Amino acid sequence: MTQDEKKANSKMPEKGADQQPSNTKSAKVSKPVDRASVVKPKQKSGAAQANTGLLWLLVLLLIAAVAGLGYWQWQAQSQRAALTTDQSGQSEDLQHWQQQQQSLAQKLDALTAENDASRRTINTQQANLKNNQERMDEALVGALETMAKTRLDQGEALPQWQLAEAEYLLRLANQRLAMEQASESAIALLKAADIIIRDSEQVGTYGIRRAIAADLAALTAVPSVDVEGVYAQLSALSGLASRLTFIPPRSETVATHKTPEASGAKSTVTAPGEEATWSQTLWQGTKDAGASVWGELSQLVKVQSRTQEDQQLLTPAAELLVRMRIEMALSQTQVALLRRQQTIYDQSLVGVKQLLAQYYRPSDAVAQAIYAQIDLLDEVKVLVNMPNISGSLIALQGFVATLHDTPTEPLAGE
Repeated sequence: MTQDEKKANSKMPEKGADQQPSNTKSAKVSKPVDRASVVKPKQKSGAAQANTGLLWLLVLLLIAAVAGLGYWQWQAQSQRAALTTDQSGQSEDLQHWQQQQQSLAQKLDALTAENDASRRTINTQQANLKNNQERMDEALVGALETMAKTRLDQGEALPQWQLAEAEYLLRLANQRLAMEQASESAIALLKAADIIIRDSEQVGTYGIRRAIAADLAALTAVPSVDVEGVYAQLSALSGLASRLTFIPPRSETVATHKTPEASGAKSTVTAPGEEATWSQTLWQGTKDAGASVWGELSQLVKVQSRTQEDQQLLTPAAELLVRMRIEMALSQTQVALLRRQQTIYDQSLVGVKQLLAQYYRPSDAVAQAIYAQIDLLDEVKVLVNMPNISGSLIALQGFVATLHDTPTEPLAGE
């Protein structure tokens, strides 16, 4: 060993001896620096644990978020699949309904075609049945007329006067209907002629009675007009028009109210048994003269109250003229009724209403009665299309002509 190594070995125990007291001293007294050095490793381990827990929490949250997102996506896919399934089902149902609708439309078209075909068949059958019935009726009429002619040739008496009377009644029915349009009278005459032909018991009159029944059916379908009743109502309205009253003059009413007061004032001026002085006499004469002048003026000027703006004030001559116009309008209505002129009939009634509204009070009782009657007459239809009822007369004339082998006499106007 060298000298340096020996020196080092000799010095080492000294240092160890010197260090023991210091270790004892450090064991006895702990400095703050030493405590800090001891605590620092423990704090580092706690922070590491906190960071590790936070990391695990984040990992759990991420896992939960991924799981929730996956569940939500699964739910969305399930709903989308269900919606797709529903849409496909609805489209299938819609196609099915469209097919059903098309099939129903085809069936309806087929039924409509069958119905039209059945209707045409029924109409054809009805027409054929009607033609067959008409041919049978004509054959029956011809056979009966031939039988009647055979009996007449064999010497059987013909009811001449019954047939002549029936022909007269049928002619009269045609004239009444053509001239007066009196359907009620024509119906009565046709019924009377049918009864006469029935009671005659003449063979072969079936065609005549069939024609009379057809004419009666045509007349029964026409609405009847009571011409006589409407004419009588218009005549009654003419009588009511003469009872219409104008507005009374106000001057006459004022004079009637002031007459007692004037007589009372006159009695107070001159009492019985007292002598009037010259001043009183002069005053009384002046008052009498003024009263006479006022009375003459009141006779010349008449004031009437007006309830309407368009109501006119008339003199007695003008009042008479208005009444005559109303009566003439009603007479014109009667003529239009007899001639069956619907336009003139309606216009005449409107003219009566206008005259009443222009010159008379609407609150007047007579005017109200006329208004109510005219409203009822407005609903009357005087013009009616009458049917032709000459078929029965032609049938009767043809029957007589067939029996006597003479041509049929045409009706008037044919």
